Amino acid sequence: MKIKYYILLVFFGINLFSQNKIDLKEQCKLQYDSIFKDYFGEKFFKKNIRFDEEQYFLRVLDTVDVKSEDDDMFISFLVNKNNTEFLKKIYKAQYFDYLDYYNYSFLYKGKPFSQMTYTCETVNKKEYSDYEYRFIMNYYNKIKNKEYISPRKALKIAKANGLKNICYQSLTNASFYNKNQDVWQIQDCSNEKRSKVIEVNPKSGEVLTLFERGYKEGEKAAYWNLLK
Repeated sequence: MKIKYYILLVFFGINLFSQNKIDLKEQCKLQYDSIFKDYFGEKFFKKNIRFDEEQYFLRVLDTVDVKSEDDDMFISFLVNKNNTEFLKKIYKAQYFDYLDYYNYSFLYKGKPFSQMTYTCETVNKKEYSDYEYRFIMNYYNKIKNKEYISPRKALKIAKANGLKNICYQSLTNASFYNKNQDVWQIQDCSNEKRSKVIEVNPKSGEVLTLFERGYKEGEKAAYWNLLK
């Protein structure tokens, strides 16, 4: 098992600060940019799709115990790419990055209506991507045709209900509390321990749910600049 992991790391592992490798951000980001342009068109890409640099994070594999026979000694964790001080420590400890997480916002008149996270693992999964992009365009058209309230109006509702430091704003049909329906889900990251979330009916603007919860691992990495 030790040999298997060693080969995997040598073959796929990319040192975070290697001068001989393409910058991590470019590994799959350029591919996603190209896919977005092909699917949504050049004009939509430039105006309505934004790569969120501040929320770009990595999943890192701890290779310090590469000689260990115990698979449990290989520990992975997430870290924001902008956390330069921590990344320097990772470099000194000989950690290796093996997966990038790219956060993109899809915009309507400059405000997010969908926020998505992508990895290199899904960049070539066209069937999955096309399904997801159809959802995004469906949301865009519903806002454009005034079937759903705009991101700006949803944001006003959230702020009127006490949310201030907005870190996430997206239409989704994956609500835990409001199942089998689309909702505006908006998240406040003012508190570093717990996040406040509001869910709003996208048709009427009615507040459906207002609750607090702890941050997920990916959120802690993505919103590192807000939570530090």
